[in-house]
Amino acid sequence: MVANFFIMLALFFIQPTFIVGLVVAIWTSYRRINHERSNHRVAIYNTLYEIKNYLLVGLLFGVIGSVLLTLIGVPVTMDWIILYQIVTIISLFFGYRFVHPLFTFSISSLLLIGLPFFLESSDFSFLPTNWYHPLSQIEFSGTQLFTNLFIILLFLLATSIFTIKRKSGNHLSARFLNTKRGKRIAKYPIKPFWVLPLLLVVPGNGFQAFFSWWPVFSIGNENYSFFWLPVLIGFQFTVQSQIPKVAISKLVKDLMLLTGVALIIAISSIWIPYASIAGFIFLIIGGLSVLYRHRIREKHWSFLYGPADKGIKVIGIRPSTPAEKMNLVVGDTIIECNNDPIENENDFYQALSKNSVYCHLKVKGVDGELRLTETAIYADSPHEIGVVILGK
Repeated sequence: MVANFFIMLALFFIQPTFIVGLVVAIWTSYRRINHERSNHRVAIYNTLYEIKNYLLVGLLFGVIGSVLLTLIGVPVTMDWIILYQIVTIISLFFGYRFVHPLFTFSISSLLLIGLPFFLESSDFSFLPTNWYHPLSQIEFSGTQLFTNLFIILLFLLATSIFTIKRKSGNHLSARFLNTKRGKRIAKYPIKPFWVLPLLLVVPGNGFQAFFSWWPVFSIGNENYSFFWLPVLIGFQFTVQSQIPKVAISKLVKDLMLLTGVALIIAISSIWIPYASIAGFIFLIIGGLSVLYRHRIREKHWSFLYGPADKGIKVIGIRPSTPAEKMNLVVGDTIIECNNDPIENENDFYQALSKNSVYCHLKVKGVDGELRLTETAIYADSPHEIGVVILGK
C-alpha cells in the first residue's frame, strides 16, 4: 500500500500539466535573463527564480488544501480531471493570465455540462470499457460535483490572492517601449506562476481501468480513490503608470471582492442546486473585469517610468548589492551622487569614480520626497552598485 502511494506521487510529476508548466517556467526564466543581458548589459536576477517559484510557492497551500478537502469530503470525477488538464494546457498558449483557476476551473466545469451529450453522439474508443458514466460515478450527482468544484475553486482563489500579494512584486524586470513622442519608457510585466499539488478524492474504480494496482478504499457502499492533481495557477498584468505595490494592492482588492461574492454563491448553492454553475460564469466574467479594470487604471495614468527631467530614473535593483542596501526602489530618481548633480548616465559613473569605497546619493522618490542614502561599495568594482538606470 505504501509503495502504491509513492507510485501515485511519482505519477504527479509525469502528468501533462505539470510537465508543460515546468517547461514554460524554464523557458520564461531563460528568456528573461537573455532579455536583461541584452537590454541592461547584465542580468538583474541571475537566479532562475521562475523555476523555484513554480515548484515551491504552492507546496504549503497544497498540503493545507489536500488535508482540508479530504477531511471535509469533496470528491471530483475523472472526466473533469481530464478536461481540466486539456483546458489548462490550451490556456498556456495565451500567456499566464488565463491559467488562473478563475478561468481553467470554470471553463472545465462548464464544458463538463455538455460532455455527456457529446460522448453519446460519438464513438470514442480510446478510453477503457465502462470507464465513463455521464456526470455520474457511483451515483455522484452533477449538481453535487459542480458544488464541490466551486468549493475547491474558492479555496484556490483565496490562496492565490495571498500569494499574488506576497510574491508578485518581488522580482521586477523592466521591458521597454517607445511613446508616441519618441520617449523610451520602462514597463514591468508581472507574471506569477506556480503549481499547487492538490490531493483529490475521486469516486468509483475508474483508475483501476488504467492501473490495476491503483488503491481503492470504501465508505459504506461506495468506492473512492486518491489522485494528485497539479493545479497550475498563473496571472499576468503589466505596470507602467503606477507604483507596483499600489497596483498589486488594487488588483488584490478587486480579487477579494470577487471572492466575497463567490463565497455568497457557494453558500447559496446549499439551497439552490445550480447556483455553482451560475457562479462559474460569474467568475469568468469577474476575472476578465479585474484584468480590464487594471488596464484602465494603467491607461488613464501618466507614465511613471520614463526619463526624469532632472537626474536619472532607477528601473531595476540587483539583489545583494549596495543599491539594495541603500533601499533604492524601482521608480526612484537619483538627483546627486557624491555631492555632484546628475543629469545623465555619464555624470553618474563619473561621480561614482570620485570615491571607490563609499557612495552617497540624493534620491527623489516616486512620491516626490527627497532623501539621502549612503553605503560602502565594492572595492573591486566601484562602478557597479547594482542599480539599473534609464537615462535621457
